Amino acid sequence: MKQLSKLTLLSLIPLLAFSSEQTSQVLSDTKQEIIELKQKQIEQKEQYNKYDWLSDINLNGSIKKDQDSDTTRDFNLSISQDIYKFGGITSQIDYAKQLKKMESLSLSISTKEDLDTIFSTLLDAKINEINLEQNKLNVLNSEIDIRSKKSEYKAGELGISDLNDAIMTKNTLSDTQKELALAKLVNINTIKKYTSKNYKNIEIPSVKLMSKEIYLQNATSINYIKVENEVNNSLYEIKKSDYLPSLAVTGQYGYQDSSTIDGDDYYNYGLNLSMPLSYTSSNDIEQTRLDYLISKKELNDEKVSSETTYDEKVLTIKSYEERILLAQNDIKLYDELLEVNEEEYKAGYKTIDDVDTIRNSKMIRALDIKLYKLNIQKQILELYFNI
Repeated sequence: MKQLSKLTLLSLIPLLAFSSEQTSQVLSDTKQEIIELKQKQIEQKEQYNKYDWLSDINLNGSIKKDQDSDTTRDFNLSISQDIYKFGGITSQIDYAKQLKKMESLSLSISTKEDLDTIFSTLLDAKINEINLEQNKLNVLNSEIDIRSKKSEYKAGELGISDLNDAIMTKNTLSDTQKELALAKLVNINTIKKYTSKNYKNIEIPSVKLMSKEIYLQNATSINYIKVENEVNNSLYEIKKSDYLPSLAVTGQYGYQDSSTIDGDDYYNYGLNLSMPLSYTSSNDIEQTRLDYLISKKELNDEKVSSETTYDEKVLTIKSYEERILLAQNDIKLYDELLEVNEEEYKAGYKTIDDVDTIRNSKMIRALDIKLYKLNIQKQILELYFNI
């Protein structure tokens, strides 16, 4: 990853602090334990891969009897250790290092996905609550509309179909209310899968929209493929060295005795130069080379995908900001209408239902602004959990 500027680091400090704190405070104990165990597993795997090029020391023992009933006993230690493999050893060590980075990034991505699910679902639950408030206000307006049309129908000024439409509208709103209440419960239950905290006590982090440059520089999906590219390159180098000459040092130390010869220690050591001759070596090497080339192309593809993701989020945010302005203009209009209708109500020209309808409509638009702000917050958080 490129070295970050001081400005970039400062902009990320709230997120970095939030990530470590929220992981411990929000995720359930079980999920935290799983994360810790996986991290330990990654570290153990790194140590294994780092020293995988070292050969085992073999402990051998045998007892044999020949046709003359002579018994021979042989006990020894032996080793054959590669000391040069045309870059294979250094590539193996580098592979272990890069693989640890890749798996740690994968674990980080998984953890952030869990956190994103928690906060995204929590925002959805809050959106459900606002939708329920709006629904109640719409029901009140619908009841006012039914009363008005019922009076007009009785006076012969309105047909039955218009009254029926008003009643059906209220019924639809009542059904929607039940659907919204259920959706809220589903969201709350989803949160319980990830945390033992009461959803009401979970604080949603306040973060601002980062620049595209910072996002692309720190996107985990991009950095993951970068490291994966290094892993595949190391595997390619290892695979090439598997089919090149290798130099190994060999040694053996043991003790042997028999029923006819006194026992004695023995040892030997030397160098062993070998090279495999394989009909399919070129195919095997080419496969790993193609894996490396594919990961390089996938990096370019992911950069485009991440840039598109950022642009889509920004467009969505701008759309909500424009809708906020429209709602604010509507509220100003409702304020003017409310003032006029309240005066006419006091003068006896308007009913209280007229005043209540406008007041409820104004409150609905005010709640729309809260909805739009929550959706903006949701878009920004999704970007932050991608880095």
